Amino acid sequence: MAQLTAQFFQTILKIEGGYQNHPSDSGNYCEGEQVGTKYGMSAVAVGTWWGRCPSAQEMRDLTTSDAMEFYSWYFNIYNLYQVQNQQFFELLANNAMGSPKNAAKVAQRVLNDFGYAVSLDGAFGPQTLSALNQAWNKHGSTIYNAIRNAWVDYLKALNRPEFIAGWLYRMNKYFPLIGGGGGTSIWLPLLVVGVGFFLLKKRKQ
Repeated sequence: MAQLTAQFFQTILKIEGGYQNHPSDSGNYCEGEQVGTKYGMSAVAVGTWWGRCPSAQEMRDLTTSDAMEFYSWYFNIYNLYQVQNQQFFELLANNAMGSPKNAAKVAQRVLNDFGYAVSLDGAFGPQTLSALNQAWNKHGSTIYNAIRNAWVDYLKALNRPEFIAGWLYRMNKYFPLIGGGGGTSIWLPLLVVGVGFFLLKKRKQ
């Protein structure tokens, strides 16, 4: 099973940076109070973690140790440690950090496109997690790339010009397409068959 490795945690810190309190970022508000975000820990998520809303000063005072504890809790409550492949987990965890419900729905739509009949309930439940692991074992990079591209489409559809450049940079730098394209697990076998057919045809001529 996947885990929050020290390496992935350092990636999260690089991606998210320190404290910010952008007024147009809804993640900076908890029950109407603008308190900010630090290390990617939104005001709402910290409020859920603590059972109460943090103050702006408490958000500023959060440490990297707090962040490690938070993300260990966060990925656990969304069942993401049940994803078997570490690289696949890190993509799904990144998406869930942006919006767990929409991350699950994006993955579920892609799974349905691949023939896995899962409910579009916006939750990483047993059915969805089982399908994700089956899809990875069968399709590998193809399912990874499909979910990655679907998440990029979701981000673009949000129509947030002040954030989209940063979001796309994040995806391209830290969660690029595997193989630099659409994956090979489906197309490579077809290519091999095609080349074999071509050589057989030439031999008969």
